[in-house]
Amino acid sequence: GFHVTNPEAVMRGEKPVLEEVGPFVYKAVTVKDSVDQDTRKEHLEYNEDGETLTYRPRKFYFLDREQSSGDPDTTFITVPNVPLLTGFRKIRDAGWSKGTKVDVVKKTGLGTPFINVSFTGLLWGYHDELPCLSLARPDGCGLAEGEVDIFAEDADDDDEWGDDDWKRKKRETGRYKRDTEEEDEPVDLRDADFASMFRPKAEIVDCKCQWGLFRDRNVTLRKPLKIHHGMADLSKKGLVEEFDSSPSMNWWKPGSECDKLGGQDTSTLPPGWERTQAMDMFISLMCRRIKLAYEKDTEHLGLTSYRFIPPPNAMGSHTDPDPAKHNPDNSCFCLKEEGFSCFKSGVFNMEPCKRTPDLPLGAPIALSYPHFYEADQSFLDAVEGLKPVKEDHQFYVDVLPEFGFPLAIRPRFQLNAIIRKDEDIDIMSNFVDELVLPFLWAQDGFSEPSEEMAS
Repeated sequence: GFHVTNPEAVMRGEKPVLEEVGPFVYKAVTVKDSVDQDTRKEHLEYNEDGETLTYRPRKFYFLDREQSSGDPDTTFITVPNVPLLTGFRKIRDAGWSKGTKVDVVKKTGLGTPFINVSFTGLLWGYHDELPCLSLARPDGCGLAEGEVDIFAEDADDDDEWGDDDWKRKKRETGRYKRDTEEEDEPVDLRDADFASMFRPKAEIVDCKCQWGLFRDRNVTLRKPLKIHHGMADLSKKGLVEEFDSSPSMNWWKPGSECDKLGGQDTSTLPPGWERTQAMDMFISLMCRRIKLAYEKDTEHLGLTSYRFIPPPNAMGSHTDPDPAKHNPDNSCFCLKEEGFSCFKSGVFNMEPCKRTPDLPLGAPIALSYPHFYEADQSFLDAVEGLKPVKEDHQFYVDVLPEFGFPLAIRPRFQLNAIIRKDEDIDIMSNFVDELVLPFLWAQDGFSEPSEEMAS
């Protein structure tokens, strides 16, 4: 994670100074054939066409304290307040009612552009009433803490938070229910009581709202993915046909290549890879397909593999004048006509794929490689404390060419908050016009096969 050391200065328009914290290590277990507790059917089935199967994965996260640097429960970092920024994004063009809506957003929840929260809380849940604003409150809970009844005669008109309020709100973010566990007793992750383990992203618990960035990603049954199993045609093994029961992603320009499904499921590849081939992967977490090209031969436990990496223009802008970064194929990710920012090379606006009926403009989140690796220099110049290093921040796949088996795979990505100046909102009026601010980066997969895998 990235700790903002000077939040008040950033609110005045000064350059953010970031300090990297961690790493914190979680063991991730993916189950593709979990059992539905009501129907007793597996969430993996072979389709009648004889060529494809459809599965709905569950992912389980277990904290590995020994491999982690520090304790995520007691490590606090100052990060952008994503629920607040999302609320402001939603009402940015609200017209005559904007002032009233701003007042409600500010006074329901934590009310500041930056919060100080434990790393565990950030991922798996901390107390903030704003994300539950539209949820029905259980009987007996009454108004949420900090929630404003705008029709009450004695409604507080003070829009400012004093020092005591800031400190109180910092403490509140540390109150969470831990939703990841260390591995203690063996549990059958195919056939567990998933309902009792499930956590939505925002939930009222003991009359208080809990929200976490990945709170709904642990245990949750993901959207169905339809892929070729390869038994009818081995060369198509792992090729994606549908996501969420659709041949299109339904995030980008309709009918465009950007919105078209295809590419490989990252968990399985066909055999017979050549150095001259391009690898095309669909990664739902990134909301897109991404292409990789051969870089070099690598060796793992005596086995020779081919390393594939994204080319320098994989996330290049269609308007970049640099031929090495320019990528016209990415133009259909740019939805400027719908009110979304189109960033320079290396930063990908994820707002369109975060849209919901309640959030028609999505959540203000952008994706990049860690430390803005291979991104336009302007993103690095806008912050202090980043140092992109190829060996640490590059996305790569090492594949055993004969069998298509990945001996190492390291998807690496960084989440950035999109913070926009808004002169109609006092606490947002002095920011720079648009700031892409890193707050978390992660790597998935593994860098070495086990001896059992290699044999």
